[in-house]
Amino acid sequence: MPASLARTADAKLDAARSLWQRNEVAGAEAILREAHRSEPAREDTATLLAEVLRSQGQFSAASQVLCDLCRANAFEPSLCVRAARFAQQCDRHGIARAICDAAIAGGTVTPDLRVVAGHLAREQGDFAAARTHYLAALDNGIDLERNHVLGALANTRRYVDAADPEIARFAARFADARCSLRSRASAGFALAKAQNDLGDYAAAATTLHGANAMAHAAKPWDAAAWERFTAARQGASVAPAGAVPARDFVPVFVVGLPRTGTTLAATLLVRTIAAHDRGELRALRFIADQLIAGGHLASPAALAEAANLYRTLAVQDDEKTTWYIDQDPLNFRYLDVAAAMFPQARVIHLRRDPRDTALSLWSQDFAHPDMAFSSEFTDIAAFMRGHDGLMRHWKRTLQVPVRDLDYEALVSDPEATLAQLRDFIGAPAHEPQADGNPIGVDAPVQSASVWQARQPVYSTSVGRWRHYAPFVLELARFGPGA
Repeated sequence: MPASLARTADAKLDAARSLWQRNEVAGAEAILREAHRSEPAREDTATLLAEVLRSQGQFSAASQVLCDLCRANAFEPSLCVRAARFAQQCDRHGIARAICDAAIAGGTVTPDLRVVAGHLAREQGDFAAARTHYLAALDNGIDLERNHVLGALANTRRYVDAADPEIARFAARFADARCSLRSRASAGFALAKAQNDLGDYAAAATTLHGANAMAHAAKPWDAAAWERFTAARQGASVAPAGAVPARDFVPVFVVGLPRTGTTLAATLLVRTIAAHDRGELRALRFIADQLIAGGHLASPAALAEAANLYRTLAVQDDEKTTWYIDQDPLNFRYLDVAAAMFPQARVIHLRRDPRDTALSLWSQDFAHPDMAFSSEFTDIAAFMRGHDGLMRHWKRTLQVPVRDLDYEALVSDPEATLAQLRDFIGAPAHEPQADGNPIGVDAPVQSASVWQARQPVYSTSVGRWRHYAPFVLELARFGPGA
């Protein structure tokens, strides 16, 4: 490209970025679309256009822009990894997988590309394809310090043979002192999962003690900061947004301690009503953190603007409906903000035997810093106390209805439980069609519960703590009377 044209293109990009920063979105989008048409292979232009579109809830359009960018660049692998991850964050797994498939078909396949393709397939419940990609990544030397592929691989099937070579692979990495603690911990969680599948609970407990000690050393948690946070949340005063409750938009917040069944409840519910399951949307926590940091909780105008943003990010640019399910369990921290923005909202609060919850948390390899408490039972207990205190406070003070849902009831009688949930949120039952629910039944699952959410409902996880009680004495502190 001639230097003068390059300068012109750079100037347009700068102008669009300036408009977007001033919230003049339409002007920014117009400039970027014209620039993208002129130079479809230019990554910085396409990336900014995709960000602008995503900020307006146009997740499909944003993901398609990056798919077109990859096509214009002959599906270059590193670009495809970045584009597929963006589409994955938008829950547009169909577009993301199309990007990966085209890159793989092109013949130049990197281990990183295989890992992303594996994650996408697993989150859509295509475990066979996920295994193919993960094993290819491992065979081609994926960096296990940066990519915790072993844990992902372990969660694509159940293990039935102690001599399975994958189990030996997990054990070797877990024992390798040359590796980082975090990488070894990830392999340990994979090994423990396989040992649990085999019913060797003593070995699984030993492995989990070691893996969690490594994870805790690599990523400690601040219990005092959590206590200060929950106290501040209970003392906060939030002004209502002042808007008339919208009948055409009903957010349903499925909350609770992680590993209490929030993903399962949302996944099952969306199969019976015409709703969109937006997964762990992460929008409420972002909005609430911004309002708190800026001191805007008492501003009706700020709450109204925040409500518009949340609605935009929830509704997106696919088929419209009335009910939108947000299954981020940690939204329990900000239910006062949710209620102020949406007086028509409904809250479903999952509860589960604390011993099963604690064991499930302790058995899972979590990547997000918010979950750092899960590697140590004292921290798990402290987090539970904060959760319980906040939920008691919300139930006393919030104007939106909160329905408690026991995990044990959900898995023992899902049909009756789901009927009660439908009545609670005011959604009519969806009549299944030949092709299934046309709204949100095939939504990808990006939480740690992806395997469970894709299986038929089973109750074997109820009372699972009993298998571990002789080997994990810390569970006794979560029992009755503890």
